[in-house]
Amino acid sequence: MHTPYPCTHTPATGPGVWELRAKKKERDAKKHSVTDKMKAVPTPTHMMLVKLCQEGILKCLVSQNCDGLHRKSGIPTTALLELHGNTNIEMCMKCKKKYLRDYSLKNIRPRSHLTGAVCDDTKCGGKLRKNIVNFGESLPEAILDSGYEHAEKADLCLAMGSSLTVTPAAEIPENAGSSGRLVVVNLQTTPLDDIAKLRIFAKCDDVSTLLMKKLGLTIPPFKLRRKLILSATPTSKSKVCNTTSVLAEGADMEGHPFSFMKEVHFEVDDKVTVTNKQPYAFVVRWDELRGRKECVSVTVKVVFHGHYGEPLFEKVLTITKKQSACKILPLEYDPSTRKWSDIADTSTKTVPSTKTVPSTKTVPSTKTVPSTKTVPSTKTVPS
Repeated sequence: MHTPYPCTHTPATGPGVWELRAKKKERDAKKHSVTDKMKAVPTPTHMMLVKLCQEGILKCLVSQNCDGLHRKSGIPTTALLELHGNTNIEMCMKCKKKYLRDYSLKNIRPRSHLTGAVCDDTKCGGKLRKNIVNFGESLPEAILDSGYEHAEKADLCLAMGSSLTVTPAAEIPENAGSSGRLVVVNLQTTPLDDIAKLRIFAKCDDVSTLLMKKLGLTIPPFKLRRKLILSATPTSKSKVCNTTSVLAEGADMEGHPFSFMKEVHFEVDDKVTVTNKQPYAFVVRWDELRGRKECVSVTVKVVFHGHYGEPLFEKVLTITKKQSACKILPLEYDPSTRKWSDIADTSTKTVPSTKTVPSTKTVPSTKTVPSTKTVPSTKTVPS
């Protein structure tokens, strides 16, 4: 079963933004309001699709939503086609590298996709743009063609929560419907009702719950998943290794760059260095350590943006002079318990350094404070 069409999962019902704009109408702000989209939680329908994907039933999900909830829920990028892009992704206009952000992106001016940021690849330096498609702009041809291809292969096309009035996106389920492979779930009538094999007038979450019960499957709870990458690299220019650069980086579970950290605290020898800008880096100066050590433990405390009340996460990275080290930590956060867990704690890998690398990065806006100072935690919000 394929689901090559969007699923709109919001408490409110009615026409979507693109349908309203096509009719030159605006949404009633009194009935539909959003305090902070970054705090939005994937619905049971989102999580049903995740489970179907894990079971190999769902092969492709085509979405017109640009809120990023399908990706946040756990749908892999290999099975997700976001026709209108993702408001949490910046893309380099030069090398096309994409950056996932855990904060709202802003344009440098109205109707411009540019965010003012640049690619972190020093060999590129291209301008970054918000990876979305505004109303009236052309959809990405490659993504649209992939949607058509999946619709042709699908045993079943399930269109959920859509009016099916906005083209060319609506042509994807229409192709499946013409051969009797379309099921439409929506409270409103749609132009494709007559060609649908099955038409269900109900809410997406209600249908999703009953469908999973029929299949004997459980809808999984929503959990945040991301990777924290801690690394250490000798950075001295001389043969005598005097400094090591410690770096904290973020990635999603597929390894794509992901900026989910608000600030990082590095603690060594009872001193804490706080950095709140990328790259989150800290330099260990071996000749300044007490006892002239050859090995030292760096306590790394990560402060998150706290959209779901995430507390800080703490990990110790043990580094050795003249050796590189890297620790990749797949993390999982349960909003119901408000606790982080290291779902696959990998042991630190050390690699003998045959050649030290000159430091090319400067540590941004850092401040050193005594370790007795309490590390601030993120502000929590109701789950």
